Amino acid sequence: MKKYNFLKYTSIFTISIFLFSFSLVDQISYIYAHSFTTDDSSYFLGLDKRTKVELELAEKNYPLNITLSMDHSDNAARLVYDIYYADDDIVEDTDFIKRYNKEITSSNSTTYALVVADLLDTVLKGYADALIIDTDLTNMSNLMLLDGMKKNLTKQSSVNSASSMSSDDDDDESESESSKLFSKNNPIFNYADYETAKALLVEIKDIFQKHLKPSSNVINQSVDVTLKLEKDLEKLDDMINNNGMPAEVMELVHLQIHPSLQTGFGLQTKMAMDGQMNMDGQ
Repeated sequence: MKKYNFLKYTSIFTISIFLFSFSLVDQISYIYAHSFTTDDSSYFLGLDKRTKVELELAEKNYPLNITLSMDHSDNAARLVYDIYYADDDIVEDTDFIKRYNKEITSSNSTTYALVVADLLDTVLKGYADALIIDTDLTNMSNLMLLDGMKKNLTKQSSVNSASSMSSDDDDDESESESSKLFSKNNPIFNYADYETAKALLVEIKDIFQKHLKPSSNVINQSVDVTLKLEKDLEKLDDMINNNGMPAEVMELVHLQIHPSLQTGFGLQTKMAMDGQMNMDGQ
């Protein structure tokens, strides 16, 4: 009987520890995820920017590279559909034009900061797809995995260097997920995605210059924060255009650019917003 009770309490204790650990990991993942609250305006404007970029790339590649032109045309068609049906009140072209003009003329710097955050996610997705990387670069929680990946990759490299025999395993290692994340000049497999990522960065920098950079028309912003943001956007543009290390690209966006957008323009994460709503509901 005593043995039975001991096993019973041991099982309960083990399960409790497991649940606590699972909950802790879940909370850490949630804390480390930069998931900003969006609104209808930022969603609409983000789709608009992406649509224009795909249309421009389709025209740029036609007729020299018809395959790329078709890829971008397909993307543009999908985005046109999405933006047209983004608002239930839009039933005809005149409704769309009214909504378009309203968003273009009335959106503020906070809205455009949200647009930049959304487009940055699209850049990360496009860059990962271009290189065929399975790791979700938009999920900040994955940053916690990078350190372990880097250590394992370094260890494997040391083992391979110590061995005088070459094998197919070396080729497999060079194509591994870890190797891609921590390598520069990875081969581009999906060039349309790569073109989109680069073009969106040009659009992001244009938004920054027109709507986010400190000027006489923009107040309540830290000059230091926005100047840092400008520098980091230029750095990101250089990294993507020169086929930089995906792990470094991911770190730059999540650890530098996102915090600047958040502090400089008052963006709220979904976690903070959910907490605020819970407090209001009490």
